[in-house]
Amino acid sequence: MSLVQAVICDEFVFVAGEQQLKLNSGAVLHNFRKIFRLNDNVIIGLSGSMDDNYYLFQDYLTIDFELKGDCPDSLAEVYDKVGVRYREMTEQGECDVFSLVCGWNGFGFEGKTFYINSQFGEESRITDVRPEHEKDAKLISCGDNRHYDNFLAGVYKYGAEVYGLQKAFRDTLAQGVMFDEFINKNAQFEVIRKPV
Repeated sequence: MSLVQAVICDEFVFVAGEQQLKLNSGAVLHNFRKIFRLNDNVIIGLSGSMDDNYYLFQDYLTIDFELKGDCPDSLAEVYDKVGVRYREMTEQGECDVFSLVCGWNGFGFEGKTFYINSQFGEESRITDVRPEHEKDAKLISCGDNRHYDNFLAGVYKYGAEVYGLQKAFRDTLAQGVMFDEFINKNAQFEVIRKPV
C-alpha cells in the first residue's frame, strides 16, 4: 500500500502523497509520483497496487505514470470514467487499490475514494466525501488508519491552512516510517484553490 491523504474544505482541496514504490522484483523507487493534477479542477492520488492504479486511471496516465497531456474533463467526467474502470475491476476481483479523485465541481470542493480489496471483496466501495457545512473540512486517508490519526493530530498542531497541512503530512510520514515499510519521507503536494 502507499499513503495518500487529502483535506477538502470550502476554500481549497489539498492532496499529499509519499513517493515510495516497491517493485515486484524487490527494488524500491524513492521518487515515484503518486499525485497528479489533471487540470485546474481535478487532482488524483494513487495508493495500492500501481498496476491496478494504472488500469483505474488509464484514461489520464501513461504506462510510465506520466500525464497523457491536457485533460479537459470536469470532475464529474473524471468520476464517470474512473467509475467505469472501477466496476470492471471489482468484477475481476483480483485488484487492490485505495485511491482518490478530488476537485472543484463548479460549486464547491468534493472527492471520492475508490477502494478495492481482493482479499475482502465485500469491503470494496466508492465513498463520496464533501464538507457538510461551509466551515467544515473533511480528511481523506488512503492507507493505514494510524496515518489518519497522526495526520489529524498534526492538523490540530499546525492548523488547517495549506502550510500547516504540509507540516502535518511531513510529521505523519516521519512517524509512519516507524511502522509502515511501504512509505518513505518524500512528500508531494497538490492544491486547487477556490476560483475567484
